Amino acid sequence: MKISKTGFTNIVRCSRYGALEEIYRKKNQAIVTFSEDMDDLMTAENFMKRDELLNDMYDEEEDLIVKDDPQLRVMMPFYNAMEGLTAKAVSKHFSGDFQFNMLDTYKQKRFEMERDGYHFYCFLDGYLAQENGYKVFETKATTSRKYLDMTHEKESMFAFSPEGILMLTKDLGFPTDEKYDKKLQKLYDRYSDEGRYVYDLAFQRYIIEHSENPPQGKKGFYLAVLNKDYVFDGTYDQNNKPVYGDDIIVLVDFTSITERYMPIIEADMKTVIDYLNHMNANPVDIGKHCQRKDRKQCQFYSICWSHVPEKNSVLTYLNNHNGFTDEYGEKRDRYDLINEGIVNALDIPESWLKRENNIIQRRVIESQTPYYHYRKIREGILELRYPIYHLDFESFPCPLPRFKGETPYMQSLFQYSIHIEHEPNVCDKNEDNYSFLATDHFDQREALIKGMIDVIKPDGGSVLVYNIAFEKTRIHELARLFPAYKDRLIDIADRLFDLMDIVKGNTKLYKNLGYDEEEAKKINYYHNDLNGSYSIKKVLPLFSNLTYKGMPVANGNDAIVQYATMPTYDPKTKERVKRDMLEYCKQDTWAMVEILKQLRTIAGVR
Repeated sequence: MKISKTGFTNIVRCSRYGALEEIYRKKNQAIVTFSEDMDDLMTAENFMKRDELLNDMYDEEEDLIVKDDPQLRVMMPFYNAMEGLTAKAVSKHFSGDFQFNMLDTYKQKRFEMERDGYHFYCFLDGYLAQENGYKVFETKATTSRKYLDMTHEKESMFAFSPEGILMLTKDLGFPTDEKYDKKLQKLYDRYSDEGRYVYDLAFQRYIIEHSENPPQGKKGFYLAVLNKDYVFDGTYDQNNKPVYGDDIIVLVDFTSITERYMPIIEADMKTVIDYLNHMNANPVDIGKHCQRKDRKQCQFYSICWSHVPEKNSVLTYLNNHNGFTDEYGEKRDRYDLINEGIVNALDIPESWLKRENNIIQRRVIESQTPYYHYRKIREGILELRYPIYHLDFESFPCPLPRFKGETPYMQSLFQYSIHIEHEPNVCDKNEDNYSFLATDHFDQREALIKGMIDVIKPDGGSVLVYNIAFEKTRIHELARLFPAYKDRLIDIADRLFDLMDIVKGNTKLYKNLGYDEEEAKKINYYHNDLNGSYSIKKVLPLFSNLTYKGMPVANGNDAIVQYATMPTYDPKTKERVKRDMLEYCKQDTWAMVEILKQLRTIAGVR
């Protein structure tokens, strides 16, 4: 049996995975992560590599977009460009014979080891053969922020060496202590954002060192990631393609960490072989290894979690990740409860609910009656100033910066919709809607700014958004990039008001309105159909008959794909797609108008 890195990391999750994979493989219903056929194995690795690239797009900010093949297709040119940039970065720092291919397993350097009749393989993005040894490079479509943000005593645990390689400060000779080493454990957790990539690299090291004829000499193991601090200077070639500086790629040295990982991989190797020898498909306890709602959620999640209801499970409770405290004062983990058979929200004894908001949720589930904190809703609405500008942006999360001043993965704005509500409930869906859409891939950010500040007057009116962090960050970015409009943009940013603060609540807002800590923390509204989520897609059906079903552009993923593809369309198709995109973004801001209208009625605000 042949087992790839993907197969290994999946099988080591739990004793059940390997057996289920084999069952489904025989039915031709599984992604083949181990096989007797090398071609199947390599094809599966290619598939997983491409999926991982899209997963990494949302590393910097939470995003609920469903990623699919069309989105991968429009992003592939940027990933292809990363191949050349990584090769250039390696050549800048090291000499030797470099074999590199980021996306095609068939063209990658590979190593094989055999253990107890099983053949384990690793496929390398980059392999540098040198006179005195070798170096391995794994390219990840994420940024250096992941590691630079690991801090100890408010200082990053990583720093650049004199040669420009990002390294652990411990490896650079900086003093450390027990707290430093404790925080370092994140890198040894294969389920953490920081550790999963290091685990992949450590697996590769293990396979290489245990292969039949392992390369000798000095070795190095590196991740190649995008530089979070790189700023594109706006240089283009004769074909109008961006020309990036050498520092857009950062090499992160994990040679020492992967060496310390070897006993961990050795133990995992024994575990995987034991699982494969026994092939036991019986149910197992669930836990973080399932990676629920993670970018690498187990493909058999629906099987192992079939006994956990999608609605009103123990996971419906807000802040359930903090656990629940039983009558003995013991903290009970959510997964432990499920494994004990406590799966429904109402299965948890009411005395274990120490958070007021969880008690509110329970009352709603029991009574099937929505909860309203009428006074807080009313006072939140009264904080709004007219005219209200309902604002929504659409953005392109490009791995590589396209326009001057942008950084990797900066959310490049290409569209907005604004509905102006002149007085309470005085807003026409069409007549009071203003929009902007970039229909090509030239830099139209200044045009977007001009259009927006022409619509949003400096009149003190509230600028209403849903989930404020995204819009506030984008507006501040524009103010920094276009200082001529800074004052107007900062004014808009300062007037932003989050509709979610009225629907769900916001402790800081309501403390400022005179509520004590306990009351300010309480949610303002809860409905059984929310199922613990306040996303606008969950909230909207409870306040309006509006729906996105049947719309040609129905979500942010569709908008990204259409924006990326629009320049290739013929004039007739382009005009149709433009209308569809404008209609989608208009729906987003009109949804806020509708929700606010119903909240006014509920709270008795005229």
